Amino acid sequence: MNEAALQILLVTDASGKLIGIITDGDIRRAMLKGVNFYIPVSEVMNTAPLSLPTGSSVVQAKTIMRQHSIRHVPLIDKCGRVQDLIIWTDCFENVPKEQKEKIIIMAGGKGTRLDPFTKILPKPMIPLGDKPIVEIIMDKFHQQGFRNFVLSLGYKAEIVKMYFAESDRRPYSVDYICEDHPLGTAGPLSLHRNHINDTFVVTNCDVILELNYLDLIRYHREKRNMLTIVGSVKEFTIPYGVLKTEGQKLLNIDEKPNLHFLVNTGLYVLEPAVLDLIGDDEKIDMTELFRRIELDKGKIGVYPHHGKWFDIGQWEEYRETLRFFEGNVMEWSI
Repeated sequence: MNEAALQILLVTDASGKLIGIITDGDIRRAMLKGVNFYIPVSEVMNTAPLSLPTGSSVVQAKTIMRQHSIRHVPLIDKCGRVQDLIIWTDCFENVPKEQKEKIIIMAGGKGTRLDPFTKILPKPMIPLGDKPIVEIIMDKFHQQGFRNFVLSLGYKAEIVKMYFAESDRRPYSVDYICEDHPLGTAGPLSLHRNHINDTFVVTNCDVILELNYLDLIRYHREKRNMLTIVGSVKEFTIPYGVLKTEGQKLLNIDEKPNLHFLVNTGLYVLEPAVLDLIGDDEKIDMTELFRRIELDKGKIGVYPHHGKWFDIGQWEEYRETLRFFEGNVMEWSI
């Protein structure tokens, strides 16, 4: 699914007959239920997918997509075998609608894990190809219609400002808010209190995700969350045989097992009311903000993400990200 970047898998039998489909939404729902990653696809797939016969027109596909709020329609022959797939962008002009939500990029930290690089340049200016990572993040949002960005700056703020002042030809606006002293991972949000009156997005300046941001915001609103955390699956391999025991008796040895965890990516969707839980000029981290939201009876949700995720906050992750971008074009489909 990630390789094809279509957010859908068609499941067929040996003869090519369509027996089900799996969408990214199906995977997210399974992840939220804590489903084991090694179960058969038949347990999570839609076994009665909508389809059209081979030769159907794009007009017919558009109609069924609109009626059922779907983005993919398989074309099948008389025997039920898959012949083609019509996707949303085949039917509708792929020009993103302008989105009103502001994107706040937390770019004020010192990035000490990337010393000595960050002794010279601030973390948001770390290069990936011919652009700094913060610009790549903004470009990714802009591809989906977002045009209002605010950089929350601190450490070496003037370097970031100088870079963006060199060109005013970007198709989106970039504003700045600066903290005079470190305010933690959530404290700088208080500086935006008088400038935010609608749902907004917050992202760290060192993470790049392959993600449909419109779907994320839609999910946040449908669930009526005060804050939504984007969680991504990380796989860890234990490099040893893990012993399962009962008392002193050995029951089983699981050789080098793979463990999966849903981890915080540093990307959030928030409601303006969250800002009232942060004091003026208060130093506070995100974990404390989560606690305050819960005490205030606010709802915190998780949006499971299973696409590509790059966190360049550490040297090894940065090297892996560079290796990926050296061999891939920076234009992911959504």
